[in-house]
Amino acid sequence: MSRTSLVGKFRDPSTRPRAIILTGVGVLVLAVLAVAGGVIATSTIWFCATPCHKVQADTIASYEASSHSQISCMACHEPVNATPIQFAMAKLRSMGELPPTIMNKYELPLNKGSAYALNTREMGSKQCTQCHTTMRKVTPSAGVIIDHEAHAKDGVTCTTCHNRVAHNDEAIELKLPGNVKHEDFTKMDACFRCHDLEGERRAKGECNLCHTPEFALVPSTHAEVGWLPKGHANAATESLKKFGIATVEAEELVKEGVSEEVAVPVEHCSTCHKTSFCDTCHAKLADALRTAPKAAPWGVPKP
Repeated sequence: MSRTSLVGKFRDPSTRPRAIILTGVGVLVLAVLAVAGGVIATSTIWFCATPCHKVQADTIASYEASSHSQISCMACHEPVNATPIQFAMAKLRSMGELPPTIMNKYELPLNKGSAYALNTREMGSKQCTQCHTTMRKVTPSAGVIIDHEAHAKDGVTCTTCHNRVAHNDEAIELKLPGNVKHEDFTKMDACFRCHDLEGERRAKGECNLCHTPEFALVPSTHAEVGWLPKGHANAATESLKKFGIATVEAEELVKEGVSEEVAVPVEHCSTCHKTSFCDTCHAKLADALRTAPKAAPWGVPKP
């Protein structure tokens, strides 16, 4: 139907109702096509990587370097077994990312503290078990013992530990100024968010619970020449620096709904050494410094 004929039918009272109906049907069809096209377009890797999600440059690079690079982004980042309404609501929520992206007002670093991986509502275990069967044979690294069933029964979701499986930070160079690489929660530091040597957290931290007898418990750095005193001092300083940054991030994680137990970071050295371990040497050193003659080199009395 041409525009002229349609206008003519609107002008003619006898054909106006039909013209209104046809116009409404046409508008409805165009709206459905536009929505369907938008949903399809925004569900592709191309959309996530190119036009609107320029802020995701590092995220896409880490995804392409991961073992999940052939899996659709939507498989993990949309509700599992979603109804049309749930799917539409998820799309509407994601539109909130559009204004800061267009205006270059987005927050860096991205996904601070791996908040998304720890959000059980957005990233529960269903995202993983829709492809990975719970009956599969688990093959942890050599010397490591992991009881996945026990963790699952205790409410530990897959991404609570496997936070970098689909985004391999270690394999890429960051492009966005102000962004940072994320901690890998499969490393022992992250395990001690729940396990500890002091017996104050929800799980015990004895070495033989997670490591086989032949596993080398002492890091190779500890046997290097110069580890004491300079090497261990530098390592402790760096560890405390990271711990301070992570503690600030933890406050944000708790605000986003992450449990405080999982959000609170672990200071690297304390994963193996109890608090009293440091006092063995440092308390004696402190006493020596207090009683040392001021003229003595380094403030410590000569033997």
